[in-house]
Amino acid sequence: MPEAANKNEYAHFLKEMGNYVITVDGVDWYLYNGFITPAYLPHCCPPITNKTAEQALNIAGKPFARWDTNFGQIKSGEWWYVLKRGLWDIETIKDKKKRWMIRQGKKQFSVRILTSDEILTECPRIAKLATTRYKGQTEIETRDTLEKQVAAAKKLPGVLEYIGCFYEDRMVSISENYIQNNAVWLATMRHDPAYLNKYSSYGFLDGILDYYLNHKKMDYVLDGCRRLHHRTNFQDYLIKVFGFSMEYAVLNVIYERRFRTMVNIAYPFRNLVWYLCDKWVNGFLDNIGAVLRQEHIRRTCKEQINVR
Repeated sequence: MPEAANKNEYAHFLKEMGNYVITVDGVDWYLYNGFITPAYLPHCCPPITNKTAEQALNIAGKPFARWDTNFGQIKSGEWWYVLKRGLWDIETIKDKKKRWMIRQGKKQFSVRILTSDEILTECPRIAKLATTRYKGQTEIETRDTLEKQVAAAKKLPGVLEYIGCFYEDRMVSISENYIQNNAVWLATMRHDPAYLNKYSSYGFLDGILDYYLNHKKMDYVLDGCRRLHHRTNFQDYLIKVFGFSMEYAVLNVIYERRFRTMVNIAYPFRNLVWYLCDKWVNGFLDNIGAVLRQEHIRRTCKEQINVR
């Protein structure tokens, strides 16, 4: 029986961290970026009805609730997850140049699990360095937040792991990874940009895939769902270089009444909003664009299911 039917340790971890978590009809929901979503990786999320989602949304009092159905059961669509299954072997990469780059990273960098002290001292440093690459958009966790994470991870071992990439004795990359039901989500990955030209990101991903797929025999390594903000090419990089694939699902969204009205009013102007998002870096505008893109995907998924 999947973990979702038993104790959901990821939801318990979120509670220990002080996150908002509620349980409705046996489904755990948590607050993420201002909305609520189930606290599960896509392969072990329990069945969710519109009624359950509406109850959770009413309790939470947030603008919308989002969840997936039919994960891995449809061949294509507008909503997907990017992940890697099976054993990891560099020789499966057909592009010779890409194989060479991975090997160069593998030779120069080492990869291992971080200690609690390293998480508290080194992760803020790497996050701050990463902001120079992403024009200050990368969030830097406070020491207090990291201390809560470390404490929660000790209470619930096996849910959270930090992995670091090292050039000699210097940490140059970090990855914050959540484990659930024999799969892992690479929730956050950050790099010191000074080492990227030495192929640190290639060596880091090689070490992560080897650890989780070859040594821990996990079912898959997950990057996440389709990006709604379109500010990164990282998923394309994972697919082209490391052989990640897209697995499709149906996106479901229900809105608080007034928020639904605002979405419906703005939806006809979505192309203009997306154009402006591409022209300017503005957090508020970018969030509007993401909500409208999400609504477009929701409507497309609904049409796809109706056709079936």
